[in-house]
Parts: sequence; structure tokens; C-alpha cells
Amino acid sequence: DGKQWSDKTYYVALILTPETTTAPRFVVLGEASQLEGAALTSYRALVSPNGSTEARTLYQAFWQPLERALGKAKRVYLSPDGVLNLIGWNVIPAGKRLLVERYDIRLVSSTKDLLRERRPAASQTAVLVGHPQFDLREDQQRAVVRSLQTTEEEKTLVALVRGSRSRDQQGQTLPSLPGAKMELDAVETLLEKRGWQVERFSGATALEEAVKQVRQPRLLHLATHGFFLADQEAAGRVRSGEAPSGREDPMLRSGLYLAGAERALAGQPLPADLDDGILTAYEASGLSLQGTELVVLSACETGLGEVKNGEGVFGLRRALQVAGAEAVLMSLWEVPDRETQELMALFYQKWLAGQSKPEALRKAQQELRARVKKRYGRDLPYYWGAFVLVGAEPRP
Repeated sequence: DGKQWSDKTYYVALILTPETTTAPRFVVLGEASQLEGAALTSYRALVSPNGSTEARTLYQAFWQPLERALGKAKRVYLSPDGVLNLIGWNVIPAGKRLLVERYDIRLVSSTKDLLRERRPAASQTAVLVGHPQFDLREDQQRAVVRSLQTTEEEKTLVALVRGSRSRDQQGQTLPSLPGAKMELDAVETLLEKRGWQVERFSGATALEEAVKQVRQPRLLHLATHGFFLADQEAAGRVRSGEAPSGREDPMLRSGLYLAGAERALAGQPLPADLDDGILTAYEASGLSLQGTELVVLSACETGLGEVKNGEGVFGLRRALQVAGAEAVLMSLWEVPDRETQELMALFYQKWLAGQSKPEALRKAQQELRARVKKRYGRDLPYYWGAFVLVGAEPRP
């Protein structure tokens, strides 16, 4: 009533088309409790390994309210907020077809992304990091760090953000990722055939220190375990009446595990001259990625972050874009090695052949979807729909 706060929160959309002459069109999607409850439950069932076939609630909640305002548009630039950051839009059923078949949906952090002008292509340099040796010993890590030949300036930059992590990260062992090694092999081969200069860090060299010394490659590919820690209130870490100082920065609650991370998770003391192998979103925001055209996060749940209405996602995607990355390709859930490798190969083949990144991903997903249908006897978005690309292609 304009005088007191409502006890309800709503999701709305502002829609701008080439025909818009005044204000964007205002569309109410629904009450937050509904979208974050039944609709999100329907979505999670759809993208589960078994793949629920009942997704009417999902379509009615997330997309149907937009269709009248979209008119005949086929390409939609979408800047999501809140729980909508967790949605892989291409997999949503819309009648007898999926949205990926009806629309070219391109995710952006904000409409400002659409105004970025195309710059001359950067040098064809790529850094590949993956298949870390999580149980790397301290003496082994120190030997590798010496071989990195970091400058004093780089050491100073690393020291500014080292060792910050959530107090909830402990007691976890990390399974090896042989599939990540195969993925890096395939990506490296594709890039080198196209004349790219490739620098690779894997096994013992897949260190947090190695990632932090990266300087503005055109492509950064990271293949390792990602993590997302639940909101502190949901995890019981922040109780009613607790002082604000009891809250952690949400940017500490998502990130990547790199070589040597198991020592930190086991509670071993952190040497003053080494990183802990846990690259948080907070630390990732300080990387030197100005001019980096694409960062690929081929890891489980890397797209997730703390979600609150009106606050968006504080996760690796936003951190990497703050660091300068123009686009981020990431997974919203853990995908089996076979399908991950297939999607990466298809995406790189198409992108390196000259297709735009959004189109390369869209066509790669459609091709993998056809393979999945043949392989498993039905359509299972779990295997082909996890990856999303955030960041608009610069305009000519």
C-alpha cells in the first residue's frame, strides 16, 4: 500500500524489444515462494539422472508469462536474478518442443553486456588447468611453485588474497578426475591444430599459484571439482540474533579445488609461502583476465552460488567477470565424464571453426541431445543441458 513492506516477494520481468518506444514491458512471473518451491522442484526433477517427464509447472512458472510480451522474437537476451540463475533455460519443455528448439536464449549479466563493442581478436593463447593432484604433499607443492618462476610483483598480488576460505570447508577427500585429463588432452589437440599457443597445468602443476599467475589469455579452461556451500542460515551457521560479524562473505562459499587442496580440507596448517589449493570466488575476482574472451569451467556445480532475492548470485561466474572475462561457460550440475568430453569437443570444434560462442554451444547441445536420445532411448537433459554460457557476443 506504499506505507509498509509486504510479507511477499515477487519475481518480475522487464522486457525490451526493438519496437519498444517508451518503458520496458512489466510482467509478473509469480510469488517467490512458488517459483523457489514447486517450480524449482519440478526443474530439479527434470534435470535429474532419471529425468521426470512432468514439467508443466516449470514452463508455466518460468516462461509462459513472457511469451505474449516476446511476440515473434526468436533471440532472447536474458539477465536472470535470484533462483533464476540456477535454471538451464534450454532444457525447459514448451509444449512438444524444448525452449532450445524455439528460441536462441543468450544469458548476460546485465543489459550493459549488449553494448560492448567488438575488439580485434586477441592472440591465440590458451591456458588449460585440470586433473589436479589433490593429495599433493607440501614438499612437492613447494618444488612446483619454485619452477613457476613467478615475479615479485606476481607474488605480492597472490599474497593479497591467499588463504581466505570458508570455515565450513573441512574433512573432505576429493576423488581423482581421470576424465578431466582426457578432456584436457582433447581440447589441447583441437587448439594446437588451429595454431593456438597452449600452456597446460595438470596433476602436480594444477596449483592455485599457477592459476593466479595467469595473465590475460584469450582462453582459460579449468577442469576440476567445483564447490558450493549452502547459505549460512540454511546450514545453521548463523542463528537468529547472531552478530553480523558471524556471517561469511558469500564469495568464500563457492570456488574450485586445485592441487594440494586435501591438506587444507584435513585441517593441516597452511605454510606462509604456499596457497591452500582452494580458489574461492573471492580470490578468483582478483585474477588478471582483462581481455580474456572466454573462461570455461568444466567442473561440478560451478555455476551455483549463494542465491537471495534481489542479490543475484555471488559465485565464480560473477567473480571471473569482475576479473575481466568477457564470457563464462560453466556447468550447473555434475555431468558424467563421457558426455562432458563430448560436449566440450563439439563446442570447441564449432567455435574454432568460426561460429559465435552462443551458437556453438546451442548447436553442440542439440547434437549431444540427439546422441543421448539414441544412447539411452529417451531424452535426458541431465546429460546434455548442464552447461550455460553467460556473456553477450560483442557487437560489430
